[in-house]
Parts: sequence; C-alpha cells; structure tokens
Amino acid sequence: MCSRLWLSRADFLNDPSLELNGYQADFDNLEDGLFYFTHQVAGCFSTLAVKSGSFLDLYTGRRHTERKTGTEVCPGYCLHKEQLERCDAPCECAYVREVVQYIRDRRLK
Repeated sequence: MCSRLWLSRADFLNDPSLELNGYQADFDNLEDGLFYFTHQVAGCFSTLAVKSGSFLDLYTGRRHTERKTGTEVCPGYCLHKEQLERCDAPCECAYVREVVQYIRDRRLK
C-alpha cells in the first residue's frame, strides 16, 4: 500500500516497522511455507507473505528428517498460523521455527 521497497534481505529483516506475525507451513515442501509480515506504518499496515525458503538458510544447525505432525510429541504449532513459539519436537519442521526465533530476536536488538 505504501510502495516501500527493501533492496536486500538484511534491509527487510532489520526494518523495525515490519512485524513477523505468522507462519503457514507447507508440509509437502517446507521452502514453500509462508512467513507473514505486517508493515506497521501509518497508512499502510499491509501484510506481506514471503516464502519461507527465502529465510531458511539462516538456520545452520541440526535438522531432523522425520515429520512428527499429529503425533504425541507434536504440540501442533505448525497448524496455527499465529503460533510462533519454538518447537522442541524432533521433527523436520522444527528448524523453521528456529528461523522464526532468529528473525524475532533480530528485531528485538
């Protein structure tokens, strides 16, 4: 709505007027999931959906290979777009939630 343009991923992630407020998982291909950011600027307040694949390289830690969605160890966070908490399940999706924490932590600094 406001035509704001970010020239780099770093500019985008460091913009304090962007709020990460959702994640929608794509269980078939995690890179096609969506991160939702709202531009908190008067006259805008647009929500942008960005494929999670644009940020997944920010995580360099261990990745699990098996999905645990719907099992007794899964808290179900990936089923709720607004739930952005860290997930401790040994699940292939858990690392995406670590990326969420990384993005949120950068904004707090």
